[in-house]
Amino acid sequence: MRFILGLLIGICIGFAASVLLAPEKDEAASEGADDRRANGAGGALQDLRKHFDEALGEAKKAQREAENKMTERYRKIVGRPDK
Repeated sequence: MRFILGLLIGICIGFAASVLLAPEKDEAASEGADDRRANGAGGALQDLRKHFDEALGEAKKAQREAENKMTERYRKIVGRPDK
C-alpha cells in the first residue's frame, strides 16, 4: 500500500513539475506549426484518397473480368450462344 501511495505521489509531482517548468510557446510559431501540420495532414489524406481510388478501380476491373469469365463458362456449359 505504501508503494502505491508513493508511486501516485511521485507521478503527481512529476506531472506538476513538467507543466510548471515546460517552456512556453510563441503564439505566432504555434500558428505556423498548425498550418504546416494541417498541410501535411491534407497531403497525406490526398495521397490516401489517390491510393484508395486506384485500388477501387483495380478491384472493379477484376470484378468485371471475373464476371465475364463466369458468364463465358456458364454459356459453354449450358450451350447458349454468346449474345
